[in-house]
Amino acid sequence: MESSTRDRQTGRLKRRRVIERPRLFALLDESPNRIRTLVAPAGYGKTTLAEQWVARDGRRGAWFKARSASTDVAALALGMARAASDLVPGCDERLRAHLRAVPNPGERVDVLAEILGEELEGWQPTDWLVLDEYQELVGAADAESFVDELAAACPVQLLIASRQRPTWVTGRRILYGDVLELNQTVLAMDTREAAELLAGRSAASASGLVALANGWPAVIALASITDAEIDGDAEVPDALYRFFAEEVFDALGEGVRAGLATLAVAPVLDRELAGLLLDDADTVCEAALQVGILEERGERLELHPLARSFLADHGTSTTLTVADAAKTCLSHYRSRRDWDAAFAVVTTHGPPDDVAALLTRALDDLLELALLPTIVGWCQVAASSLVDAPIVAVARAEVAQRRGRHAEAQAFAEVAANGSVDDLRFRALSLGGAAAHLASREVEAMEAFQRAEAAASCDRERREARWGQLICATELELPETRGLLELLVASVDLSDPREVVRAASSEIAYQLKFGPLVPTRAEIAAELVDSVVDPLLRSSFRNVYAQCLALSARYSEAAVVTQCLLDDIARNRLDFAEPYALLSAAMAATGMRKWADAHGHIDRALSVARSERNSFLEQACYAARVRALAHQGKHLRALSLELPVLEGAISSIRAEALAARALVLAASGRADEACELAEGVRGTTGAVEPVVLCAALDAVVALKRRAHDAVQRTLDFEQAVLHTGAIDLLVLSYRACPDLLALLLRESNDQSRLSALITNVGDTELTVMLWANEVFDRARPDTYESRL
Repeated sequence: MESSTRDRQTGRLKRRRVIERPRLFALLDESPNRIRTLVAPAGYGKTTLAEQWVARDGRRGAWFKARSASTDVAALALGMARAASDLVPGCDERLRAHLRAVPNPGERVDVLAEILGEELEGWQPTDWLVLDEYQELVGAADAESFVDELAAACPVQLLIASRQRPTWVTGRRILYGDVLELNQTVLAMDTREAAELLAGRSAASASGLVALANGWPAVIALASITDAEIDGDAEVPDALYRFFAEEVFDALGEGVRAGLATLAVAPVLDRELAGLLLDDADTVCEAALQVGILEERGERLELHPLARSFLADHGTSTTLTVADAAKTCLSHYRSRRDWDAAFAVVTTHGPPDDVAALLTRALDDLLELALLPTIVGWCQVAASSLVDAPIVAVARAEVAQRRGRHAEAQAFAEVAANGSVDDLRFRALSLGGAAAHLASREVEAMEAFQRAEAAASCDRERREARWGQLICATELELPETRGLLELLVASVDLSDPREVVRAASSEIAYQLKFGPLVPTRAEIAAELVDSVVDPLLRSSFRNVYAQCLALSARYSEAAVVTQCLLDDIARNRLDFAEPYALLSAAMAATGMRKWADAHGHIDRALSVARSERNSFLEQACYAARVRALAHQGKHLRALSLELPVLEGAISSIRAEALAARALVLAASGRADEACELAEGVRGTTGAVEPVVLCAALDAVVALKRRAHDAVQRTLDFEQAVLHTGAIDLLVLSYRACPDLLALLLRESNDQSRLSALITNVGDTELTVMLWANEVFDRARPDTYESRL
């Protein structure tokens, strides 16, 4: 192939013309589909067509350009939400909160789609969400599933530009009119469009070029800015493109061509970065913009993908220039916190050690947005380059922790701690402590947090390590727990709602273990909790606060708190927290005699426990069920429940489950079995519920055996209830064994408090029944003594 004499002067190239294509506008206009796709190889004018069509007839467009990192479904969801927020302000806020709160949100693509879909329910018929460069997602199952499910979840209208058809856009969906597809054949230029673009050429020349190029707009566009002519008719489009590209780049001149090769190092480009890379950036950019090699879209400069490919093969930047350009790009992206672009530079241009340095800077941002697959990819690149920096082990530990692999997280954290001599050691040890705690290895967790405190470099870090120690000390019921709690609570910044709420949560957890229940600080925190941004902290506080209220027999208040908790969980899709909230709700419903609601809550929590094989949750469900049935007096049904596996269970939940069962055994007259079962409980924990349940058991056993100390045992039980504040256990016990209430109504040291409690919890009918059945007389102390 030969050309006419080439004009190598930039000024002799023609300015690129951008024409409108009414034929394609009409096809898009006439379609009723919410999903419309433009599918063709690079250079078919997909992006330009999308820009032109969305800007017509009163439409509004939100633009999302996919990148390689968009295959991480969390990144994709947030990126699309940010784009959509241009049309629906704030639609990304709930999704962002969910990503921060949930350990591994990428596991639930459906939930991410539901959250964003709910925020986009009011999507207007004139609005379009444009997904450009969609081919970056093709083959990434989760990412593509998210787009498909989002489209199904809300009325959002999608215009997709892609070099490959989305996998969920099947031929059947196109055939049945669910999706409009304009493919390569349709997007190819016809003779009329080419003639308009090639104004100045003869009709025969234009027609011949269209035929040779198969209507490829990229070839025709390049031909339109040069006077080069082709001879012969045996050329294929790829060769034609290279021919005209050479004509254009040669005409631009060596300086502009070298400048463009330098700009091509940048995966994401704007005017500021161009100025940092080139002294004559304005000249180079304007020359490239005039001929269409470069496009300016908003704040971005986009090098045409075919031009980028051509420069990769024919660029003239020296190795030194490329290395310097990569260093400049990396610095720029770091300052912008554009970690995807920074990583692309490092992996393309090196050196490998920069992966570790970049991971150090970016890890917290990536974790905050739950970009776990992205982090894994970075770690794999580091491993393939034999980079074994401690930050890589920390990153692996963080990912493992969020995926529920706590033993793996603890192991990686220990590797990082042993390999680090700087402030990363504190982070690694803290991470290892958290992983051990979540795996119920409290002794190991306590040791890790103590080592973290020793490695701390500032007061803030020492304080964080002590909060971790407090959690472990509470679970282990260590005697130093109270001192540690008082030390931390005393230093809380009362102007910081987050600190106030965290301190209140820790205090309630302590009281549930050691008693007494005095939720004064929690009542203050309850007024501040809505101002706490972190939904995880909000839900954690509300859950323990609801337990405290229910255990204090403040059932209606507990019900209000649990409803707020469940609403917050549903809004932010904190599914992992829901079963525990349901157990708190069941406790409140049981106290209010709403039996069907209580068992419904327990059923739902138990279903999750079994599906996830969560032994702790299953044990908690068992204890809740036995107590609910005991409240109803359904002893046989409670005793028919199969005990869950309690081997290796946390001592407090094991003791609670067995003590509750023992109480039911005693109430049903099987005192010997009850006492035998209780012997395996006593002394194993100081937690409020099992301790008070054992006191209740002693009172009921004495009553059933007509023991001479029945009155004293009952009064001891009442005193234990009043001392700990666990009033719910008094209600539970007298509902399970009405004889106990009869004796208390005669012998209680605080008759007015007892009467008020009976009225408040709706048990006045029970006292009427006792009178009618003359149980009071049978429960008199002198009657007991005379019968001995």
